[in-house]
Amino acid sequence: MKRCFFFLLSSLFVIQSFSQTDSIPFGVNLSGAEFGLNNLPGVYNTDYTYPTTTDLNYFLSKGFKLLRLPFRWERIQHILGGPLDTTQLRYLNTFIDSCAAKGIKVILDMHNYGKYYINGTEHSLSTTAGDTLNYKYFSDVWQKIATAFKSKQNIYGYDIMNQPDSLVQYVWPIAAQDAINSIRNIDKITNIIINGEKRSFAECWITCNDELKKLNDPSNKLIYTAHCFFDKAGNGSYISTSYDSAGINITTAINRIKPFIEWLKINNKKGMVGSYGVPDNDSRWLVLLDTFMHYISNNCVNGTYWAAGSWWNNYPLSVEPNSGGDRVQMQILTKYLYTTCTQDSVAAVTVPSVYFYPNPTTGTLIIDQGFCNNFTSVIIYDVMGRRVYKNTLQLNVNTIDISNAPQGILFVVLLSPTGNSFKQKIIKLK
Repeated sequence: MKRCFFFLLSSLFVIQSFSQTDSIPFGVNLSGAEFGLNNLPGVYNTDYTYPTTTDLNYFLSKGFKLLRLPFRWERIQHILGGPLDTTQLRYLNTFIDSCAAKGIKVILDMHNYGKYYINGTEHSLSTTAGDTLNYKYFSDVWQKIATAFKSKQNIYGYDIMNQPDSLVQYVWPIAAQDAINSIRNIDKITNIIINGEKRSFAECWITCNDELKKLNDPSNKLIYTAHCFFDKAGNGSYISTSYDSAGINITTAINRIKPFIEWLKINNKKGMVGSYGVPDNDSRWLVLLDTFMHYISNNCVNGTYWAAGSWWNNYPLSVEPNSGGDRVQMQILTKYLYTTCTQDSVAAVTVPSVYFYPNPTTGTLIIDQGFCNNFTSVIIYDVMGRRVYKNTLQLNVNTIDISNAPQGILFVVLLSPTGNSFKQKIIKLK
């Protein structure tokens, strides 16, 4: 979506200097072990699969030294609170050891969205005693996973839950903290990777996940991870196959990820982008991907591209090679194999929450609150404090007519049913 923006009333933060000298690898998601949702735990190589030596050799040949492996909770632990499945442990060990032999680090990604399926019924993480998926089961499985893999030197991090979504408020921070505690009882060395709620969307990070800054790791090795796509919905579906009909432009790449990057800086946290990707049907998507990766790399943030894996077939985001060789996205990905931050820096950043454009305007004003906010009404005042406009708002993009408002400086106030507000100064021309 197009966004011309003036952040006249946004808060200004000055970030303390930071220095990082390590080379941090970029990588790829190797899918397959999380497939087969409709038949859990499923049959190997029928419902799901694991990456092969051929997969590893290809991505190693391209220079990648980091792979994120999505897997299902229901497969590694068939019964909540029960033992880990020995067959899945064998598959995971084989993959991890094969990567180690090639100098590749691995992220173990529980790809469950905060859910667990029992006989086809979805259960969500809960903090309520007696609920089917009480968060103590989550802590249990991660303590057992840490016990099984703590000796592996090439595990980059435990990604404890991919994109938790639709959970009761505060459940995720409580569950995440308890899982951190359980892992640290066993493994004090390996990074723990923390996704955010609202599917971990980068654009929503500040409004949806600020509570996560309170998580405590005695080893101080938390890595926060957001997810960022550039389609209309922001979820990587790219339902519209046309770049033009997606309603985006080159600035979208930075606008979507910037709130997450700035949150990391403000709170002095480490971060990465767990998944991002573009289709292969228009070269302009590649320009967007290049812009995005350049921006995050310059901000000392790495990531893992979504996705690869031999079962993706004609998936337009896939970078699994086909009969024609490399997929077109690979020409961009191989430009960014590492990010290295070697100089101290001080950054002054603004944190946008809602976009207003055009500003100045002659009468039509677009209020774009994305999918992160729930403002439902708008009131506009002139410089004398007189109300000159009032109306309701829909989520996402709203176009309002303020042609009858007076010329000059106006103040826009957005209100939510819960009492939250957002203020913005705009200029009305003739």
